[in-house]
Amino acid sequence: MTIAHQKINNLDLFTAFNVLLFALMCVVVYYDRFIAFRGKVNIHEFYIYAVVIFSLIVVAWMRFRHVIIATHLLVMVQIGILIHFAGAFVQIDGHRLYDERFWFGVRYDKWVHAYNSCTAVFVVSALFARAQVVLQRLHWAVLVLCVLGLGAIVEIVEFFVSLTVTHNGVGGYHNNMFDLVANLCGSLVAVVFLRWRRISYVH
Repeated sequence: MTIAHQKINNLDLFTAFNVLLFALMCVVVYYDRFIAFRGKVNIHEFYIYAVVIFSLIVVAWMRFRHVIIATHLLVMVQIGILIHFAGAFVQIDGHRLYDERFWFGVRYDKWVHAYNSCTAVFVVSALFARAQVVLQRLHWAVLVLCVLGLGAIVEIVEFFVSLTVTHNGVGGYHNNMFDLVANLCGSLVAVVFLRWRRISYVH
């Protein structure tokens, strides 16, 4: 990572692309698909997720736009975004991809959580390196805990949805806990990989 000097950088392009992509997905796919699966009476759930996602994109861009993040990291994040979108609009035998089970009988949803948590560890590690954060033996544990904290925020939003939207599609207590377990597994895989390869994302 390095500092950008008042010019368009890869994070600006990444943010602009994903804002347009998400807006397009909401208009062309998500709204109608949500109505079909959840019913118009639950459309509040759709708007809550849309507002939260847009807000996170804008806040992250404002906070980090002066930083040029390694392009391959942004590619990894982009893959995570695309597989998340795919889970909602790709159908297999009339069911959402998110509800399908793959390797070891694990739902697609949990694989997405694991992948995105793995990527998040790489991103947080890069931010730590740029800020020259030295945590000695706690370094790897803090990386995992940071990502678990970010994942917990997502689960809190889903909990809020479960309390405010009738017949929501969030799932129950077990679903939330398995999401966090998937986040933990993905985080641990990333930490093992970073320690094994001794990778640094600092330019």
